[in-house]
Amino acid sequence: MTSLAKPVFHRLSPSEAAALIRSEPTATVFDVRDLASYQKAHVDGAAHLAEDRFPAWMRRLPKEAPVVIYCYHGNASQTFAQMFVDFRYSRVFSVDGGYQPLAEALVAAG
Repeated sequence: MTSLAKPVFHRLSPSEAAALIRSEPTATVFDVRDLASYQKAHVDGAAHLAEDRFPAWMRRLPKEAPVVIYCYHGNASQTFAQMFVDFRYSRVFSVDGGYQPLAEALVAAG
């Protein structure tokens, strides 16, 4: 009897996430903070994602496309990352530390 490994998302440090975003132009980046925080500041190219918009994004994104998710500190992003994995997305990443460290890493990466 073979057991299928449960798909998992990957946790990335802010610098690892910045490198992935820079090197993978097809990556979709999601900000899962509240809308006011997103409107105030977000990573260039990031889309705001709320739970009610999740089904619409699922219909648009290829299952093999990289999905990078950040929130305030790296906790809520893991919940959203697991949702993508549960729907068989194969390259899902949650950013440890959240928005501010990721924004700083992206600036540092130039």
